[in-house]
Amino acid sequence: MNKRMKKLITASALLSLLVASPIASAATTYTVKSGDNLWKISTQYGTTIAELKALNGLTSDMLYVGQTLKLPTPDGFNSATVQAGDTMWKIAVRYSVPLNKLIAANPQIANPNNIWAGLSINIPKKPSAYLNGVHPLKAGTYTAYTSTYADGRSWNPDGTQARTHEGVDIFAKEGTPVYASMGGTVVKAGWNEYGGWRLTIRVDDNTEFYYAHMSKYASGMKEGVQVTAGQLIGYVGSTGYGPEGTSGKFLPHLHFGMYKRTPSYAPTNPYEYMKWWELG
Repeated sequence: MNKRMKKLITASALLSLLVASPIASAATTYTVKSGDNLWKISTQYGTTIAELKALNGLTSDMLYVGQTLKLPTPDGFNSATVQAGDTMWKIAVRYSVPLNKLIAANPQIANPNNIWAGLSINIPKKPSAYLNGVHPLKAGTYTAYTSTYADGRSWNPDGTQARTHEGVDIFAKEGTPVYASMGGTVVKAGWNEYGGWRLTIRVDDNTEFYYAHMSKYASGMKEGVQVTAGQLIGYVGSTGYGPEGTSGKFLPHLHFGMYKRTPSYAPTNPYEYMKWWELG
């Protein structure tokens, strides 16, 4: 069959001919719809226009309805290829992930009951703990984010030393509600030069969650208070980077961090936990 004839075969028919085998590096795909553009697609799937163009060999920003685009596998996920006879339920069992999270990890699939051999899908990475946590911001209230853990940061009180970022930033409008990701005890509240109005909540004997840059606290938030997972604890702001009351030195966002208390108090990357919680 020549190349011209191959182009006339519909995408679904072509994919049904593929031999299925797991491919860890495979990318998921997206079919362009009316009203789509590269900016909209890149924002929805947490990538960039440049990355989409490079992955798909695009030389312009022009798209057409029905065009199939490869999507990069997002951080916090692995990629796998659907095998003959697979259903989303079978895949969920194979990778030991809840079905609802597997479906939520693949919004590019219009009908989860209609998948085919050769289709590449995202498999959420299952964190080692805190599987029942709650994302600190509600779906639809924040912009797509990537891991900013260990990125460089230059601000400090005396202005003399660079440092690494100890959490993940999630950008949202000023005043967006912030919720406790796990239940625990508020062990630190009040002003911090770096984090502004912040709360530190101890969720177990060795782990504390840190919520920073808030505009204000929810009623009753203070040291010693017990909170439950999903409880309102405060509101997104842009406080910090200076003495008490400083705000507006950066765009409003929530800084979320995780710290281990032993063997020495130190941050750990919260990104995989957040992406798992984000799936509901």
